[in-house]
Amino acid sequence: MDDDSHPKTLYVGNLSRDVTEILILQLFTQIGPCKSCKMITEHTSNDPYCFVEFFEHRDAAAALAAMNGRKILGKEVKVNWATTPSSQKKDTSNHFHVFVGDLSPEITTEDVKAAFAPFGKISNAHRIGQELEG
Repeated sequence: MDDDSHPKTLYVGNLSRDVTEILILQLFTQIGPCKSCKMITEHTSNDPYCFVEFFEHRDAAAALAAMNGRKILGKEVKVNWATTPSSQKKDTSNHFHVFVGDLSPEITTEDVKAAFAPFGKISNAHRIGQELEG
């Protein structure tokens, strides 16, 4: 009963930098035949991650259940359904980022929150060296 409306691609995150596409394919094909694996290794502080595509939805679902939270080369991996970029976009119509600089030391985060409160709910405020969530 597999068709295109059922997802077949998994996101696998929190990977060790030593993990390779070959290793991922070796592990995941034990659960079901994989169509592809695409490793994303950005040269930043972020951990590598990959997308594993299965031929069948049921194999992808079994891999999600079996592999999420499992340790691969000493790191507990996070496995979820991969989403398309359009479904990842959040509604930001009522969400804004405001940066205020050169504040005198006596201005507190609460002062900044109070100054911007008339414009809407403030989810959090940042000051250099400190963060307060509200």
